[in-house]
Amino acid sequence: MARERFMDRARSLAERGRYTTAPNPLVGSVVVRDGEILGEGWHARAGGDHAEVAALNANGFTASGATMYVTLEPCNHQGRTPPCTRAIMDAGIERLVVGHLDPDPRMRGKSVEILRHAGLEVEVLDDGLFERQNEQFFHYMRSGRPFVHLKLAASLDGRIATRTRDSRWVTGEAARQRAHSLRAEAGAVLVGAGTVRADDPLLTPRGLRDTPPAMTRAVLDPRLSTSADSQLALTAHESPVLIFAEESSLDGREHELAELGVEVVAVPRSGDELDLGSVLDELGCRGIRGLLVEGGGETAGSFVAAGLVNKMTIFYAPKLLGPEGVPMTGGSLSPGLVADAPRFSVFGVEQVGEDVVITFYPSSREGEHVHGTS
Repeated sequence: MARERFMDRARSLAERGRYTTAPNPLVGSVVVRDGEILGEGWHARAGGDHAEVAALNANGFTASGATMYVTLEPCNHQGRTPPCTRAIMDAGIERLVVGHLDPDPRMRGKSVEILRHAGLEVEVLDDGLFERQNEQFFHYMRSGRPFVHLKLAASLDGRIATRTRDSRWVTGEAARQRAHSLRAEAGAVLVGAGTVRADDPLLTPRGLRDTPPAMTRAVLDPRLSTSADSQLALTAHESPVLIFAEESSLDGREHELAELGVEVVAVPRSGDELDLGSVLDELGCRGIRGLLVEGGGETAGSFVAAGLVNKMTIFYAPKLLGPEGVPMTGGSLSPGLVADAPRFSVFGVEQVGEDVVITFYPSSREGEHVHGTS
């Protein structure tokens, strides 16, 4: 069927912005007349042309009587770019097929109403495939918090480091490159202070074909132990760095970090740890829609135990590190009964280089797959 074919094409085009659009959603568009594609476009990055305008530009805006297929409801407001609804009407589009309504409160069907009032025929599919493609965006718009994607690299026996805490490298080069892609996709990455002390990471996406926007790098550091000589602090002027610490740790060290561009944010404690809900609220207030959690076992376990993981990807290396190796989860994750353990559903399995990558989404207690809900 022509509609499915052109919508599939639009969804495929949207994927071209997977690692460059953050914090904006992925959107693809196709303009068709008499079964012939006149123009195609996708949203490449925030501040650039939206997919609808890119598709119209590809044909010089000569789209009178044509049908536009677009994965997400067109915008109707002036932001960094003019409203797409106006561009669609001015181009003479006669019919619009929309994959899913936009969950943004400024939208939610308002654009559809505007276009229908202007005389366009508008069909809304509300297909879950388009929501899944923009799972971070939909989650953020519904909850005000970033979509949390937990990434772990482990041996077959669930260890992320040896007994001497050596972790370079558990997985192979191909898996590590995929992890860089996940950083770019999220737009923000978070680790614990222990990871900063042990590895002195840079936490930027590298080696990608397209240059992603500058991403936010966050650290859970209750005692404010991150050094001003760390790679994070020394590169804060290039890509934002946030350190979350308990208020009692703000004893003046934050000023030295601030001179380098690092922002230290005080958050309350929840038991023996920083309150992760407050951390996510703070990130959400800053417009961060996706968060890749890359911390060690303590950080991973804390997010899982708090029920704050929206997606989990585990890179399994064909190695065994033994019982004294560092487990991939720890912290407050310690169920007394198997029945009380957090449950996940397998969404995808693939081989990347020499490693196996498994993607999971949280499951309900009855085992129902709940991906796509918030």
